[in-house]
Amino acid sequence: MSMFSIEPSNLSLSLTLGLSLGLSGCQSLPKQPHLPDSLALSERVEALYQQDSSQKDDTNAIDTTGINNTDLVGAISEQNDIHPELSGYHPIVTGANAFASRSILTDMATRNIDAQYYIWHDDQAGQLLLRDLWRAAERGVIVRLLLDDFNNNAELDQHLLRFSSHPNIAVRIINPMVHRKFQTLNYVTGLPRINRRMHNKSMTFDKQITIIGGRNIGNEYLSNDQSSQFADLDVLLIGKVVADIDNSFASYWSSPLSFDIETLVKPDRTAPSDFLEGLDKLDKEEKSEDSEGLTVYRNAIEESTIDKDLLNKQVPFRWTDMQFLSDDVGKLTKSVSSETNLVHQLRTLLGSPTKQLTIISSYFVPTKDGVDTLIELAEAGIDIKILTNSFDATDVTAVHSGYIQWRPSLLRAGVKIYELKSTASEEKRENKLWRARSQSSTSLHAKTFAVDDYQVFIGSYNVDPRSANINTEMGVIINDDQLATQLHGALSDNLLTQAYEVKLLDNGKLQWITMENDKKVVYDSEPRVDVSDHIWLTIMSWLPIDWLL
Repeated sequence: MSMFSIEPSNLSLSLTLGLSLGLSGCQSLPKQPHLPDSLALSERVEALYQQDSSQKDDTNAIDTTGINNTDLVGAISEQNDIHPELSGYHPIVTGANAFASRSILTDMATRNIDAQYYIWHDDQAGQLLLRDLWRAAERGVIVRLLLDDFNNNAELDQHLLRFSSHPNIAVRIINPMVHRKFQTLNYVTGLPRINRRMHNKSMTFDKQITIIGGRNIGNEYLSNDQSSQFADLDVLLIGKVVADIDNSFASYWSSPLSFDIETLVKPDRTAPSDFLEGLDKLDKEEKSEDSEGLTVYRNAIEESTIDKDLLNKQVPFRWTDMQFLSDDVGKLTKSVSSETNLVHQLRTLLGSPTKQLTIISSYFVPTKDGVDTLIELAEAGIDIKILTNSFDATDVTAVHSGYIQWRPSLLRAGVKIYELKSTASEEKRENKLWRARSQSSTSLHAKTFAVDDYQVFIGSYNVDPRSANINTEMGVIINDDQLATQLHGALSDNLLTQAYEVKLLDNGKLQWITMENDKKVVYDSEPRVDVSDHIWLTIMSWLPIDWLL
């Protein structure tokens, strides 16, 4: 048995989904998901790299866009040639750097950009990056944007429709909602289908460099939300692994589940017809000299040196062996064997820890089987540490209910548990792993874990049944002792300025220990959980919904 082998309750699954099956017959999606223009666009991308193949000895080769591509491609290719069988990685810790990296690399790209995201918010961050991509297309770069549909809305539909009107841009929506304006209807007519979502996150530039990790595109993910934001982790990748990520994108992009935006959305005649004119989150802000909303993003770009560092080969990439993991797109329709699931790939590649296991997961729902495995490992002497969200920090209360029932059993076996505080951004930051802006509450959103002295996973996969069995996920296993040591070391007493350590007393009760104003503070009840919260969490923990979390 492996901690990564989590199965849902077949009985509860059948009962829940059975309620909506009778109403799903009226669903109707377009018969032709891919239109000629977007198909032709993908053929143009293939032609760009076929030309590379035939002219690989010509260092002054000009791509079909007419732009000399020796800068970014040349700088990275030279490093790849030194490490032909390895991949290079560089962690992206702060939201500001995560935004700057995506924006600057978009500006540096000369051939094509492929982006795949679960969430792309219609806010300042989302519109800024769409504008960056539009400007890249204006230079001749081919842009393909693949989005999940779960967090979409009618207004974003119109932005994406105008965005895709550019001859160098195509937008596809995977596993789309049928009802675009009245989205609640989708839960009545198609719950079994729309419950399965594409949770992958990647952005690849010129097939040379890519960013993957836990971050979606939005203010709260990229350090510019005034009320809340996520502590997260991305990784910048070059080398051999990029081709595997590119192939994964291609399989999702070409899937019949991915529909061109034009097949789903009709233009709103009352909205601006010009794409740039329609970017309402930017227009008013940029006309105001006192605008604070875009300052974070402007400063992030101004302070970043990633463009110069890449060209001068000064980004401190660590080169090592990596394995890219991704769910098959057929997981969304249950048309592939569960043996192809990322969770099974993890079990095969990682096996069982022999020394240490450190888990950092925003949504930690281990289920009974997972808990049994963790207890077995802990009792065998494996040092296990877990960091997840406290109740006040989580953005999904139901997930917390699927976790709290297992705390006593894990603690009794010797597992150490830390819970990130929502006020973490207000505390002194001694640990650079989770830096965030101080005016917002913080929620953990990272998905990473380290096994023993050398293996680290970074990606979109949470340790919960939804990631294991329902949504599609992606990530990389990085075989590097330095990164593993850093991740194991991040969960220590130094974390107590930002998190609670949960302790089990001899009488079976729990305590939460933390540091506040440089003093140790002990809570005898769960912090920031009132009576009504406790009742609600208890009721939810009784419900057979773990498989859905």
